[in-house]
Amino acid sequence: MTKKKPDAKRGRPEYPYDEAIADKILDKLADGQSLRSICLEADMPDGSVIRKWLARNADFARQYAYARDEQADTLFDETLAIADNLSEEATNEQIRKAQLRIDTRKWLAGKLRPKKYGEANKLEAQNGDQSITMQTINIGKLDFDDREALAGMLKAIAPPSTIDDDL
Repeated sequence: MTKKKPDAKRGRPEYPYDEAIADKILDKLADGQSLRSICLEADMPDGSVIRKWLARNADFARQYAYARDEQADTLFDETLAIADNLSEEATNEQIRKAQLRIDTRKWLAGKLRPKKYGEANKLEAQNGDQSITMQTINIGKLDFDDREALAGMLKAIAPPSTIDDDL
């Protein structure tokens, strides 16, 4: 018994990098559409193709990061539109649905742009005229310049070491 050879390739076709398609993807992302929904469209490449483009094309990767930032702004703007478009006669179910849509967009915006839309964990203390604000920072999410600035601040406030470093 011999196996039949398939007549045609199955699955999505291979996509070499195509600037026109890349621009469409970036525009759709910036408009708030998810990458998954974009990839499900018939004329769009699969997510694995886009990941390969990101790994192999630095310019596309830079534009993609910018589009994701724009996506966060769009999602955040949508929260206001959802709230404003809720009618005065809205039922509890409509209100809960709108709140879920708003919370989801806020959460996504916070994940896409944590510095701008993320939850700030701050602790403020006051002693007379002096006030101190402490903020939790995820060092892994800081860029190089921010890490260098943090290192400089820590060196400035660290007490002198009593341990001999020449060992």
